[in-house]
Amino acid sequence: MKSHAPNPEGINELVGLIYACATEPARLPEVLRLFNELVGGATAQIFTRDLASGAIVASQVADAAHEPVGRHYLSHWGAFDPRVKWFSSRSSNKVLRCHELFDEAFVAASSFYQDFMVPHGLRWSLVGRYQVEPGTETVILSMRPAASRPFEPWTAHTLLQLLPHFERSSGIAAKLERQSAAVQSAMAMMKSLPTPCLLTDNAGRCLEANDAFSVALEPLSMRLVTGRVRFTRSDLQAQWESALFETHTTALAATMVFADTGGRHWKARLLPWQAPVEQHDNLKRKMIVVIFSEMAAQPHPMPPAGSMAATARLTRAEVEVLAGLLKGLPAKAIATRRSASVNTVRTQIVSILEKTGYNSQKELMASFSNSVLPDSVFTSSTYESHPPRGEAIGR
Repeated sequence: MKSHAPNPEGINELVGLIYACATEPARLPEVLRLFNELVGGATAQIFTRDLASGAIVASQVADAAHEPVGRHYLSHWGAFDPRVKWFSSRSSNKVLRCHELFDEAFVAASSFYQDFMVPHGLRWSLVGRYQVEPGTETVILSMRPAASRPFEPWTAHTLLQLLPHFERSSGIAAKLERQSAAVQSAMAMMKSLPTPCLLTDNAGRCLEANDAFSVALEPLSMRLVTGRVRFTRSDLQAQWESALFETHTTALAATMVFADTGGRHWKARLLPWQAPVEQHDNLKRKMIVVIFSEMAAQPHPMPPAGSMAATARLTRAEVEVLAGLLKGLPAKAIATRRSASVNTVRTQIVSILEKTGYNSQKELMASFSNSVLPDSVFTSSTYESHPPRGEAIGR
């Protein structure tokens, strides 16, 4: 058995393996074996228990040779473990060297020690714990036989250094598991839809897509570049990135309207995706479901650009927003002037594009003449001479 603290290289190697377990859970026995070597134990174990019932819900041992011992502990002895019970009554303690608490008289009278530990050749324990998920806690321990000496103070210090890394790695693994569940739930929904659907993140990475999306990539002027969805037209790419950013930062739905290579008009609806298991997790802001739907053709020819007839289908509020756009104002400035929310103004802009038949704000602004619009808060002589601070024309 070791009688001195491990060198920093050994600890760094173990820390790297601990984080590798977040994405490769099968490496956990390797982590336990290295931990056991560092503190001079004979065997190591990690288990998770339910705090309300005290039941052990998962257990892993370092070596296959000790798996029967681990199963025996999981099936029966976990509920009687005095080491865990001691932790439960002392919430502030994270590391325990059991010889400091359980003397020979206690061991002689304990069925846990006499019927489980001693028959398996074990006596001394070094135990640490951490909590990741509400309602459960995870315990990691190394054990030595009775013929060995108890765990030294430096072993407790080593375990105390490692516990935050175990905790963070377990947290990452739990989030990845929830994300996987969210992806599967989104895919189940998308496969049932005949229209092109995509599961992406705020960077436009294609996490999953249904068959209809794969078929529609080229007609929709899109392609996959290093796993990211990109439009072949720069103006559409700018709209796409803006819609992704808006959905990611506000956690609200956004809409993008565009025409494909065949002249058909499409609407892309971006929805922040949240699986039921993630209701209290910021991860819900990381994924976006995009549903593409073809817009119905205009029943009547569009009136000439810039004519009063082109605004006939707009509501009064939409005419006001259009007037602000033609002044070169961004949605935020229009919202401030109209005492409306930015999201309301953006929704009205999408409606204006749909009703007038234009594909982008740039095309809309290039085609309309401000003179055809009725008076608005943006065309009054007072506004023309003295626009409110922060709304200067052209910003």
